[in-house]
Amino acid sequence: MKEFYTVGEVAKIFNIPAPTLRYYDDIELISPWKTGENGYRYYSKAQFEIIAMISFMRSIGTPIKRLKEILNEEGAEGILAELKRYDAEIDERIADLKRLKTKVRLFGDNITKTCGTEDITVEELPAMYLMCKPFGDEDELDIDEIIKATASAEKWADTAGIISTITPENLAAGNFHTYEKYGYISELRWPEKNRYTSVLPGGKYVCGSMKIRTVEHFEADAAYRAMMDFIEAEGLKITGPAIERNILDLYSGDRYSPTMYFRIYIPVEERSLH
Repeated sequence: MKEFYTVGEVAKIFNIPAPTLRYYDDIELISPWKTGENGYRYYSKAQFEIIAMISFMRSIGTPIKRLKEILNEEGAEGILAELKRYDAEIDERIADLKRLKTKVRLFGDNITKTCGTEDITVEELPAMYLMCKPFGDEDELDIDEIIKATASAEKWADTAGIISTITPENLAAGNFHTYEKYGYISELRWPEKNRYTSVLPGGKYVCGSMKIRTVEHFEADAAYRAMMDFIEAEGLKITGPAIERNILDLYSGDRYSPTMYFRIYIPVEERSLH
């Protein structure tokens, strides 16, 4: 086996672009071992291990300045610190991918249940997690205020849907456009509690869907009345606020007036016969 290799040969062996090797030479990260009589510059086979290490460390994001420091250390502490950093980064990526996979599955499930059907059903739902604030006279739609209350809430919000809530009293009075709270809901637990967080208890819910095409949400009245009639006919009692969850918005040919699909959850229990 030969001892010396040209820049082009080393580039092919390690799958490193030749201009990158020349750049490493210019900044004195690693340079060819010798210059031949023909003027070509050659790397020694003895440099292969360090070239391989440089290639790997760059692939995990180690900055060149830091890499030059590591290569000039007496011990392996710098390398180990970089490997530990990247190991933690991999764990974070895995967690992000798991969260994304869960969102994809849940999003698909919610679309399937909501779009293309107006069936009203009684379902046992698991606990879900809310981060919302009351409607008020000032900044009632300030979602940023909600998620900034928890430093890591932005990733959680990526898994969530936007909701509004309607109190049982307003449901009974037919006030289907009078909202109590506004914010987020997710099947995943928020990262930590804050003044906006609460838990929607698991249990029995009357579930329905609605398709909104008007800015005034006129279609909501018919959807809620149908659910209220269903609750009455089934001998059920409302036990908490209705959750009106935005599932999907589509332009449907007009991006200024999208078609909106909502899922509605109304918590219920059997009405006492006494």
